[in-house]
Amino acid sequence: MAIALTSNDDSRDRTHRRDGLRVLLVGLVALLLGCAGPVGVASAQDWETVREIAAPPTYAGTVDNSADCRREYQTRGFEPASSDGRRHPLFLYFVGTNFGKDPEADIRDNIPAANAVTQAMARRGFVALMVDYDNTVLALLSDHGNQTRCLFAPHEPRSLLRTACALDTVDCDLGIATWGHSQGGAVAHLAPNHDPRVRAVWTTGYGGDMPSKLPVNRLRVLAGENENNGKPEILNKAAGFTPQECPDDGRSHCLRADGSGWIIVRKADVATSADHCWFYRHTCWSAETFLEPSWIDRGSTKPYAIEPNVEWVAKVARSPL
Repeated sequence: MAIALTSNDDSRDRTHRRDGLRVLLVGLVALLLGCAGPVGVASAQDWETVREIAAPPTYAGTVDNSADCRREYQTRGFEPASSDGRRHPLFLYFVGTNFGKDPEADIRDNIPAANAVTQAMARRGFVALMVDYDNTVLALLSDHGNQTRCLFAPHEPRSLLRTACALDTVDCDLGIATWGHSQGGAVAHLAPNHDPRVRAVWTTGYGGDMPSKLPVNRLRVLAGENENNGKPEILNKAAGFTPQECPDDGRSHCLRADGSGWIIVRKADVATSADHCWFYRHTCWSAETFLEPSWIDRGSTKPYAIEPNVEWVAKVARSPL
């Protein structure tokens, strides 16, 4: 049998290579552990930390802002995948108005955008629900009083919040956040009037014309530049700024030091038309869903992108009033 002769220099080289490999492996392990995030909070970079909610709650809501809460509505969404029995804050997603479309078709059209947002919130440790609700034209033209009472009022036995907060995985005392588009933005902004545990609101395509008890430093308002709600004077009213604080000087956002305020989605930054439906359709008149790439890109640094906005919403919702 031939035995290979090894010099001391060769031996030292192999030892050094083994040591270098150990250092590299240790570094990789440390990097992976460092990405795990704080204990009890799902990593925002790990898709495997969320799961679809197996038995999402149903609730009783209005029809055309009716006086009674008579129709059964569904929810769907995502939650942290941890099975350690820990309970989580709640996030609610409200779509815009259904202008005469079949309700099931309207839901299908909105699910891709809702999934993108609710998954992002679940990765941040929230139980996140897309909510079917009374989003008819008649409800849009109403004062939203009965509609939001059936959604959020604590005394309604089958309200959305009563049923969602009763989930084994939810602790609404940890905080509630809402997101809404158009009429959904009005609904989201009115939620704190019924329950002070709603501590953060994020809207798009909403003019701020609903009186809300939410402090302005817990509200972030987005709008496409090619919609009526994308004008600085409207956004200032919605976000609680004076014209002196946020003048119409061509800026794309006006945010306080705490991150609250408004953001305009510029046509130059998006593949869509930057209209009222900028995030999920090429235009509001498009028949097919199209998710704006720079909105859903998890590496996007655009101020309107999902990732920086859910970071802000999650932080604010968890902070007591």
